[in-house]
Amino acid sequence: MKKVVDRVLVTSAVMGRPRLPSIYTASMLKRVALDLTVDCSLRTSDYTLREAFRRLSEAAALRVDGVLLVYGDKPQYGYSHRTFPSTLLKVVRSLLPRAHVPRVYLSAPVRENRASIEGKLKARPDGFITEVITSAEQITWLRDICKANSIELIATILVPSLKNLPSANMMGLEWKPDVEAMIEEARSLLRQGISISLTSPWSFSDGVSFAKRLREQG
Repeated sequence: MKKVVDRVLVTSAVMGRPRLPSIYTASMLKRVALDLTVDCSLRTSDYTLREAFRRLSEAAALRVDGVLLVYGDKPQYGYSHRTFPSTLLKVVRSLLPRAHVPRVYLSAPVRENRASIEGKLKARPDGFITEVITSAEQITWLRDICKANSIELIATILVPSLKNLPSANMMGLEWKPDVEAMIEEARSLLRQGISISLTSPWSFSDGVSFAKRLREQG
């Protein structure tokens, strides 16, 4: 797998569909792929603050490399707790040394919202992972903020595949599955020191194919 990607992000269901918690899935992957950086997401709304803190501690014990904190949509079963990602991270930073927790990321919007980002910076994240972008120019503003604060920026790209059109439509993206154009956008991001997270919800094979193309041409 290292020949295709350097890193894997195991995500929980944003829509709240019950599934094996991503922390445990990530830990199992880490055991068999020691050469990969393995991150996972944590839906904070699924837990009380105390429970979410315990989950993050479990991620550290299971040697997960990083955790993306997201609030998540209202779950299909049960109800949401008002445990916000920045609140949880502030508690973690006040109680645990950085060496005792994985790298912790917060989500970032594509549309410029400096007030939101400045608020999240107070929680001292290790970086931001963006919503799906369609061009490198969309996050120039965020790149500059991350550089000024010496934190990582990871841009999310929807793999250009006809099979992924339903996801693009659901997100309201003005998007065409143009492989060559997206390769150029990805290369632009990498030249700016921005990492890339690929998502291909409707075709794993198309995601792998795109990742191989990007690595070959990068």
